[in-house]
Amino acid sequence: MDLLSKFLAENSHIRFADSDSPDFADLRSAFVINATKKPSLIIRPRSAEDISSLVSILTANDIPFTIRGGGHDMFGRSQVDDAVTIDMREICHVHVDQALQTARVGGGIISMNLLKELEKYQMVTPHPVTSTVGYVGWAIHGGYTLLSTKYGLGVDQIVGATVVDANGNICEADEKMLTVIRGGGGAVGVIVEAKIKIYPLDQVLAGAIIFQPSGLVTAFRDFNTNFQQAKQDGFPPELGIYRFIMNGPMGKTLTVLFLWASSDIEEGQKWLSTVSSWGPVGMSTVTPTTVAVFNEMTNSLVPSKVYGTIHALPFRTLTPELVDVICKHAPLQPNHPEVLFGIHELRADAPMSSKGSVFNARQAHVVIQIMPMTGSLETLDETIAWGQSFNDALLETDAANRLPCSYIPLTPTKDLDFKGVYGGKYETLREIKAKLDPDNKFEYALVQI
Repeated sequence: MDLLSKFLAENSHIRFADSDSPDFADLRSAFVINATKKPSLIIRPRSAEDISSLVSILTANDIPFTIRGGGHDMFGRSQVDDAVTIDMREICHVHVDQALQTARVGGGIISMNLLKELEKYQMVTPHPVTSTVGYVGWAIHGGYTLLSTKYGLGVDQIVGATVVDANGNICEADEKMLTVIRGGGGAVGVIVEAKIKIYPLDQVLAGAIIFQPSGLVTAFRDFNTNFQQAKQDGFPPELGIYRFIMNGPMGKTLTVLFLWASSDIEEGQKWLSTVSSWGPVGMSTVTPTTVAVFNEMTNSLVPSKVYGTIHALPFRTLTPELVDVICKHAPLQPNHPEVLFGIHELRADAPMSSKGSVFNARQAHVVIQIMPMTGSLETLDETIAWGQSFNDALLETDAANRLPCSYIPLTPTKDLDFKGVYGGKYETLREIKAKLDPDNKFEYALVQI
């Protein structure tokens, strides 16, 4: 650590903290409070050159390190006990090129800050439902989004990247490296900057439709039946839907995030009327707005910090058997405001080209998310028990409907079968990883080959 200490002493612009520093606890904290990994040092570089020097020193001296973006990993993998955390949050720039419809974004940019900057240019890009998530970490591992049917997944927006490789070199990613980055994340380097597609869009129709809490099971069944029928009849790609069950002021409610990604607000209002007719609406906040403002609203529905974990299971379709399991367990979710259950969906009409990417989950599917979270340790055990019981029941349903391509950021490492996750892309990923990082310098990346 002597060379590292010397480097930090000579580069006073780089903020860092060890366990004795007064700001260590604040810098170490993440979304999940019980993610208790304690790194030896947290370093916040401000440039590609800073990261290049850090990676060179760390790898030459066999010092383990991790990369942290937004810190939302539910299993605390952005930090490792006694390792160095390279905290990317001060590399958060956004440079917009309206003519080319691209933006270069820092590896530590938080999604909400990206959306606010794009709004100045009346532009958008696919983004997480939870806007406090680190954008790059979300995009490089797949990136489910309410905008997927119009623009594709987060991973499909990446058209370039500036990377610090395993030798500490700053380089512009070539096609081989980009192929790994698009779905394989940081397995071959530190992504200092990503170049992404952006799209002109000034106004949207968006908000939350909150159905009445009485008759929760009936409301969920009716909504699902109508939604499935609408998709068969023809659902517009401009309309993104995310449904979840939350404990709100009115009780346990089916809530639907509605995002009409078009400036044709009149047509969006027609679809709002249709979706609202699928159940007894208790309250609606859907209104003409911008994507950034909409995401500020969705962020208010998610706690800033929690105790807990997550279960996320991918299925080909939401079968009647799965609906039965949901209707049994969702009403039993503990009455804590932090607890959530939701369904991400990649619809069949989404752009799903897999060229130049190792992300393999390209067919239409749903990801059922169980989020046993709470704000208190006193209620953690009961919350975890509910989530585990719900998850176990889902696992007992028809195995043929399960997909092997687990969503890596929402799956604990012990449950990840990377050959199953990447399928026919696995060998491509393995071969490129062997060439670009033969000594596995990035062993603590989420993707471990």
